[in-house]
Amino acid sequence: MTGINTNKFDYVEYIVFVASLTLSALIGCYFGFIKGGQNTVSGYLLGGKKMTAFPVGMSLISSYISGITLLGVPTEIYTYGTQFLTSIIPYGIVALLITYLVLPVFFKLQLISLYEYMELRFSHAVRLMASLLYILQLLAYVPIVIYGPALALNQVSGMNIHIITPIVCTVCIFYTSLGGLKAVVWSDTLQGTVMIGSVLAVLFLGLQQVGGIHEVIQSSWEGDRLEMFNMDINPTTRLSFWSATFAFIFFWLANFAFSPASVQRYISLPTFRQACLATICLCIGVTGFTAACGFIGLIIYTKYKGCDPLTSKAISRADQILPLFVLDVAGHIRGFSGLFMAGVVCAALSSMSTALNTVAGTIYEDFVEPMLSEKPTEKKASLIMKGIVILFGIICTFLVFICEHLGPLIELATGFVGMSVGTTLGVFLLGMFFPCANTKGTIVGGVISIIFMMWLVIGNAIYTAKGLIKHPTKPISTEMCSNMTLILSPSITKYQPSEVFPLYRISVFYYSPLGCLIVLSIGIIVSLLTETKGQRKVNPDLLSPIVKYYSSRSKKEYNSVPLKPPTID
Repeated sequence: MTGINTNKFDYVEYIVFVASLTLSALIGCYFGFIKGGQNTVSGYLLGGKKMTAFPVGMSLISSYISGITLLGVPTEIYTYGTQFLTSIIPYGIVALLITYLVLPVFFKLQLISLYEYMELRFSHAVRLMASLLYILQLLAYVPIVIYGPALALNQVSGMNIHIITPIVCTVCIFYTSLGGLKAVVWSDTLQGTVMIGSVLAVLFLGLQQVGGIHEVIQSSWEGDRLEMFNMDINPTTRLSFWSATFAFIFFWLANFAFSPASVQRYISLPTFRQACLATICLCIGVTGFTAACGFIGLIIYTKYKGCDPLTSKAISRADQILPLFVLDVAGHIRGFSGLFMAGVVCAALSSMSTALNTVAGTIYEDFVEPMLSEKPTEKKASLIMKGIVILFGIICTFLVFICEHLGPLIELATGFVGMSVGTTLGVFLLGMFFPCANTKGTIVGGVISIIFMMWLVIGNAIYTAKGLIKHPTKPISTEMCSNMTLILSPSITKYQPSEVFPLYRISVFYYSPLGCLIVLSIGIIVSLLTETKGQRKVNPDLLSPIVKYYSSRSKKEYNSVPLKPPTID
């Protein structure tokens, strides 16, 4: 029989866990009270442009390998097999696209608010639309990021989720509001180190207990977990090679290239070369971390192949399987469970702090400052942004509790975030790669896209919650459980009644490209139909290098539209 350790935290685990949260808070105190420099807009949002590639690269990695990756990927591999791991293929492609086609534009402009680009390229109305899309994205994403670790901590410590969540969020809000970008970057570096160390330790201990790599591969093969090339083109198939590669190019390009969190860090570096190094570091780090988490998923399957924890009621949600595994294989090592949970919570803290820091700059630059009768002093502006961090953090804390009633972490994140990032990506691609695009086309395309995607996401979520949309899982068994003899096989067909509208069945992994393509197609058509003779020309500095290159070869000239100089202290 496969034993399941249900021991809870003891005082050593709590000491290790609390120590990690305390260190993050101390970093905020250091940069807020001792180091200083957070009382200007540039100092708070860009670290005074004195950052270096390593901490920025670690910060980027920590921001995107959230608790969703740490908890969701092993659960995904255990439940559905290894098809998801083909999603690491796009990382290299995305790194090249950013380095050569996108980053040169933003690094030259040096805009404190990413969405100021939209005002320079189109109009103030487009800028506001793009900013609202980003705020919507974070309101959907941050609660999921926090909920995952809270769920895991509940499994290993017995602490109530409604108590865990406010504590974790309060720590994050504290050091983010106090220390600005420098506190976020350096706390991300610390947290990233803890995360990576935790994953490597779990990987090593897990392999030791299940009998090594050969046993993992053999068990995974026999259990039908090894699947990388499902070439099904049906868009209602939950995950295939196409949705894990083609679709994720759109998803990660939107997040890595056109997110204020990423661009803010790129331009905080003093040279373009260092920004490129940070981009490469990001893609390599996320690739390695995702692959490691995926392999842990196979180790977990090898461990529990005869006694599925969810069916045997050892856990209440599939996303709790990794914390259970940690307790089972390393519960005898004092302090290790606390260290692992510190890694999980650190993953959430890094993602949330990044979101809070960047949304503060976005809301201040795009909504608050234009409403003020006179430009505030740098110190007052910094205080306003700190207030925004606190308010937005509180809102996200309350939204966490909605996640309790929704699906697996990976699907939640990809679906809800994909709803808005696809539209955002389409808007930026229109501006940077299509000189013919105008304000009317961009607004019409963006509005139609986000309305359609929200309708799609809400419809899918409702029918999924009702159990009317289901996807086949890999085979599981309880034959080795002491109190169960049931063996469960995978469902062969999806239970999708005729009353479910066909579009609601589209896989959530296609949401990003779908939202993007709607913006591009409608935006270009409307732009061409509404083009006027005296339409504003595009400054070449606002276009991707490849567009400028081919335009110069065709001898197409652009008017030199003056740009608003960047505000950098």
